[in-house]
Amino acid sequence: MNTRTASAVLTNTVAVAVAALALTGCSGDTQELSFGDKAEKDNLEVSVVRVDAGTSGDLSVLEDAAKYQGRTPYYVHYRVTKTEAGEVDGPSFDVTADGDLLTRLNIMSAFPKPVVGEDGQLSYEEAPKFDKCLDEHDSGKFEKAAAGESYEACAVYLSESGSGAEPEKVEWVKGGLLRSSDDEAYAVWK
Repeated sequence: MNTRTASAVLTNTVAVAVAALALTGCSGDTQELSFGDKAEKDNLEVSVVRVDAGTSGDLSVLEDAAKYQGRTPYYVHYRVTKTEAGEVDGPSFDVTADGDLLTRLNIMSAFPKPVVGEDGQLSYEEAPKFDKCLDEHDSGKFEKAAAGESYEACAVYLSESGSGAEPEKVEWVKGGLLRSSDDEAYAVWK
């Protein structure tokens, strides 16, 4: 299985998140859609609303910002609606630019930094936030939600250093590390 992973930590944080991506095919029952169109699979309706290009400067709040220099972040904005009650697995996406898979970057919220003042009193300095692409939904609550409930979220994908290629497609794919390159995409937005 071919995978790409990347992790990022906001400055002053102790949390790191890692996400994996794998190559996928696009044929057979794959729905081909325009941005904003809805695809349905199992008990989810998913719509990739748009993809926005950021700048490498957007990543300056990350703890190791220098390692992302020359890379462009792309923000995939999407909407998920539960079509039936019961358990759900949120969507996973692959984003392709110039035939290459972009790297998914998961950014976890930072923890406040403890600071001891001149008077010896402990206080906390607010941690920086990555507000360019928020994904604040609670998957536990969504799993218990009734049919018709939805949320909007955003995912960050990175180009290779120096690449000027913009994303050409976003594929809704089987999530998790068990996905293989033979797995077919459920839908593709172009």
